[in-house]
Amino acid sequence: LKTIGEVWLAASCSAPLLLKGFEPWGAGAAMAMRRTATRFALRRSPVELGNAIFTGTAQRSIGPKQAFGYGEVAPTGAPGFEKFQMKPPETVADTVKYISQGMLKLPLKKEIIEAIGYPGQKHSAGGITTVGRIFYGPGRYDYGRPVMPQGWIANWFYGFWEFGHLMFVADRWIFFRQLRHLFATAFCFFPMWLQMQWNVKQWDDFKKTHVQ
Repeated sequence: LKTIGEVWLAASCSAPLLLKGFEPWGAGAAMAMRRTATRFALRRSPVELGNAIFTGTAQRSIGPKQAFGYGEVAPTGAPGFEKFQMKPPETVADTVKYISQGMLKLPLKKEIIEAIGYPGQKHSAGGITTVGRIFYGPGRYDYGRPVMPQGWIANWFYGFWEFGHLMFVADRWIFFRQLRHLFATAFCFFPMWLQMQWNVKQWDDFKKTHVQ
């Protein structure tokens, strides 16, 4: 492929022939195109592969490539790293641990911060919500090939389990983000609903005191 400079240079060289008969401005146009070719020849044209389009690191060529956000990507106690969280629980003991130490465990500071959001929050090339993992690394259930359960029932309902596992255990900060929208909508809706109730009451009072 020809560079931008080569294309413009070829065009500038052929300009006098194309503009023949349109003197005196044809020579000036050719000179302008030569100046343009010179300017573009000094311009760097290759795409920078280290920007946020390819790495999700907010225009920086450094930083984590598979996780993002505030703090460490694999801190102690992060969800999704425990052995009983690798696959659907198939014993009573694993089920108790999964619920008590996974679903009911208090969120970490990083989960709360990323769920609320903040100016300059980094994102990555996600599929639907355009967000990436905030926790990732060796030992996490989705690091490499996921471990599959042994039983038929657990395998049959694996997709339903994984959705719940992501929303309420491994990436529950996404669920917290949905709560943010729910509470914010309710907060903005309540004054309008309250004013509507006052308006209905005022209309009732008006009908009682004024003959139609």
